[in-house]
Amino acid sequence: MPGSGAFYPARVVAVAFLSLLIGAQVIRSAAVADRQRHPSLAAMLWPGHPAMLTERSYLEVAGAAAKGREVGEPALADLRRLARRAPLSPDPFLIQAAIAETKGKSAAAEKLLVAARDRDPRSRGTRYLLADRYLRTWRVPEGLNEIRVLVGLHGKGGEAFLPMLATYAKTPGSVENLKPFFRKYPMLEQGVLGQLASDVANADLVLSLANPGVSNPRWLGLYAGTLAANGQFAKAYAAWAALGGAGRGKSGLFNPGFASSEAPPPFNWAYTQTPEGVAEPDGKGGLDVLYYGRADAPLALQLLILDPGNYRLSHGVAESSGDASELHWRLRCARPEKTLTDMPLRTAPTNIDFTVPAGCGAVWLELWGKAGDTPQTTGLTIRGMRLSGMGQ
Repeated sequence: MPGSGAFYPARVVAVAFLSLLIGAQVIRSAAVADRQRHPSLAAMLWPGHPAMLTERSYLEVAGAAAKGREVGEPALADLRRLARRAPLSPDPFLIQAAIAETKGKSAAAEKLLVAARDRDPRSRGTRYLLADRYLRTWRVPEGLNEIRVLVGLHGKGGEAFLPMLATYAKTPGSVENLKPFFRKYPMLEQGVLGQLASDVANADLVLSLANPGVSNPRWLGLYAGTLAANGQFAKAYAAWAALGGAGRGKSGLFNPGFASSEAPPPFNWAYTQTPEGVAEPDGKGGLDVLYYGRADAPLALQLLILDPGNYRLSHGVAESSGDASELHWRLRCARPEKTLTDMPLRTAPTNIDFTVPAGCGAVWLELWGKAGDTPQTTGLTIRGMRLSGMGQ
């Protein structure tokens, strides 16, 4: 057809141009999406993309804050362009809030953060900054609400506020605000109480915030151990028994059969695994012990609350190899520090008599490996563990 040849090349050129344009768009979009790996390429291919404008603005604000200078006009121009190109984005408001903060205009910064939240209620960054702002200014209900939304959006996210919530928990009136919040977000409760539990001064506060319906919370071992380390054995044991749903039994020894238990140390067994040896329950009522004889090492221990008096620790030994006498039971007062007895094991049934003096607040029962002159491996199983009061 006449003219078809002229039309065909024109169409080919148009298609080729559009293909190149679309290809360039794809490449630029990919470069912007991958800007953390190729920042210079992204900036060169699409400098006006909202993501690039946002990144440049953030970097300029951070750089200005670090050097103590005003934000430059190019960054402010980027902000204006960003507001035009991404009218629903919270980023321009977040960046302006950052600029306001660098100028000490906290109230203005907060208004900008609220505007950013209004633009995008699902912006996790905005919620985080507002929660931080509210908690720092002691508007706790507002801060907790932002954390609530943040956790709801992401399934997590409140972990970053644990130190701040722990600090707030120490202030008068905090329990009334935090308890209902913690009941709705138990993982945050566990985290905050875990931070508080490491300081004996927070002992009463921890219990006032704790949910009594939660058995063996993950902070319980740390809490009881902290109190015990400070000589508050009765208080430590009372909390451990109440929240762990466990008791030491009539003899004072908990879990003599080395059964699987969620109850944490120190009033349950703690088993150590070191390069020097290992002790672990065999699942049949016994404790498998393997000790390499290279250096002294603790293998298993439990803190006992015992009244003053005479006691006997007894058990059998099975499947023994090596020298059983390199394994010792040591019993010592936790406070005041005093060794009550230190006796080696035998392959025959073991009976260890000891006396708890008055004033001994608690007793550590410890299984130790003690190295001899020549290293040798010792393995055995302890069965039939029993602690009884003499004459009882």
